[in-house]
Formats: sequence, C-alpha cells, structure tokens
Amino acid sequence: MNTLNQNPYVQEILSQADSAKSALNKFEPSSLRLLIQSIQRGGFDRIVLTGMGASLFASYPIWLQLVHAGLPAYWIDCAEFIHHARLIVSRRTLVWITSQSGRSAEIVAALELIKQAGATILATVNDLTSPLAQAAPYLVPIHAEVEGTVSTRTYVNTLAVSQLAELALTNGDISKGLDELNVTADSMAGYFADWENHLQMIKEHFTRTSSLFLLGRGSSLAAAYTGALILGEASKVPATGMQAAEFRHGPMELASPNLTTLLFAGPRETQELNIRLHKDLIGAGAYSIWVTSPDAARLEPYLLMPRAVGIGLPLAEIIPIQMLTIHLAMENGIEAGKFFRSGKITLSE
Repeated sequence: MNTLNQNPYVQEILSQADSAKSALNKFEPSSLRLLIQSIQRGGFDRIVLTGMGASLFASYPIWLQLVHAGLPAYWIDCAEFIHHARLIVSRRTLVWITSQSGRSAEIVAALELIKQAGATILATVNDLTSPLAQAAPYLVPIHAEVEGTVSTRTYVNTLAVSQLAELALTNGDISKGLDELNVTADSMAGYFADWENHLQMIKEHFTRTSSLFLLGRGSSLAAAYTGALILGEASKVPATGMQAAEFRHGPMELASPNLTTLLFAGPRETQELNIRLHKDLIGAGAYSIWVTSPDAARLEPYLLMPRAVGIGLPLAEIIPIQMLTIHLAMENGIEAGKFFRSGKITLSE
C-alpha cells in the first residue's frame, strides 16, 4: 500500500471529495441568466448534449433531467455529431458541449460546424483558455485541479456542476441540489478515509472472469459507461458498459461462471428490475456483484460505494469502480492510471 500512496492516479482519486466541494462552493448560476431567459421564451427548438468519453457519459444524467423537464434534448457523441448528424444543429439549437480540456479533436471540429450553423454554445469545461471556452458565450467551469492521469476529479466535478446548471436552466431547486451533492461529497470523504480497507474488500470478494460487464439504468449509465472506459484506461482490463435491459437482449447468453457483472442498484424506479436481473445471473452461475451504498446492501455479493443522496448518486457510483481499477492494475503488474498508448488529451481522430 505504501507504493500506492505515491501513485498520482490514486492521489487524484483520493482528492475527489475536496475537489467536488470546492467546485460546489464556486458554482455561480447568475452567469447563465440570459440563457435561462432565452430557454423560458422558447428561443431554442432543441438542445444537443455532446462530448467524448467520460465527458459525454457525465452528461447522461443531465440529458435525462432535461427530458424530464419537458425540453427537446438529444444526447450524441461528438464524433457522430460532426460526421453523421450535422443536420441536427441549426440557428435555433443550443449545443451543450462537455469537455474537460476543451481542445480535443472532435470538439475543435464541432466548434466550426456550430459557428457555420449560427447555433449557441454552452460549455462545461475545465481549461478556460481552451478553444471551447473561448468560443462559448455561456460557461459552466469545472474548477478541478489539472490531472495527469485518467479522469477522476474532472469527471466528478463535471457531474456535480452540470447537474446544478441543469437545475438553473429548468428553474429547479438549486439549493436542494447543492445540499444533496454536499452530503454525497462528505460521504465520499468518509469512504476515502478508509480506502485501504475498501480496496482489501475488493481484493477478497471480486471474482475476475473472461467477460466483465457493467450494467445500470437511468443515471447509473454514467457510471456503467465511464466505469468500463476507465477499467480499460487505468488497469488495461476490457469491460463493457451496457443498459441493464439491453443486456437481456443477447448478452444474457454469456451468463455462466465465465461472466462477472457489476450491477448498479441505481434509481429507485427501476431497482426491482435490477434485483431480478441480479438473481437471474446468479441462478445461471455468473458472478453478479451488486453495487450499492452501505444502507442498501440487501443483496449479496455486493460492492460498497459512498452513501449518495438525490443527484449525488452518479458521483458516488464511480468510486468503487475507481478502486477496482487500482486492484486490477496491481493484478496485472502495471502502474494504475498510467497511459502507454494515448494521453490525457486526444488531439486526433
């Protein structure tokens, strides 16, 4: 464990609670006032949410919330947006781009497309000197310290401030959202204070097989998709993130002792469906692990995450997966979070 304490990726993981709290303290909805007024006047016929990788996945809960508020919102990755869905953008489109760097290849290409269409940009971004930040009239800064490894602070901060921004845009209860996120961040801090024991529990209870799936519904898909991404990035272990219902449409055939699934308990509305899937997987001989908070660990085997409240759920759900990447990197004999073939910013398609 002593060598892990010196690992930059591990240190960035352990700093996430403080980083999120700092971002929450700095959130300022007044900068969105004119945009809010435009939305209320019906100034846009659609809202397009786009990004790449973890930034895109972090915007999934926001898409759900915008749709729930009755707004015509679309969620599409930026590569598809610029090459195969260009006609989705017009002068009456609000394009909400999420990118921690604000300068990856697809984002830069999208800026030119949006400029030609005369659309409006809202940017959730960390680098305020980036092309994205410079082009966007409306900004939601992430306020995360610069990272040197796989996205951790930037991902969690993005989830936090973007959900607050969504509440501002839809006239939601920002004060309640702040309370929920702060309670969740405090719980994350408690989890990290005992991180070595959590890592040991993962080592003792996680079963590695030839196939690994992360399954969820609703806002939990942010963690399912991002979790699969960082398992490959940080520990070089292939994993698939998938909507839990979609898993029954084909991949359920993989259910056997060769399959491990991490199944997020997720939002209350669909928890019973996830419980049924968990039991069916175990009945078929697979290793299904229930990802949940300590006060809801009613199924076994389970993997504990920090306690989450309200819109804090997606922040808490990624934490045990980050811990799992550390464990699997150790199993693979590599430095957790170290890039070998890519880098922090993807500058070419």
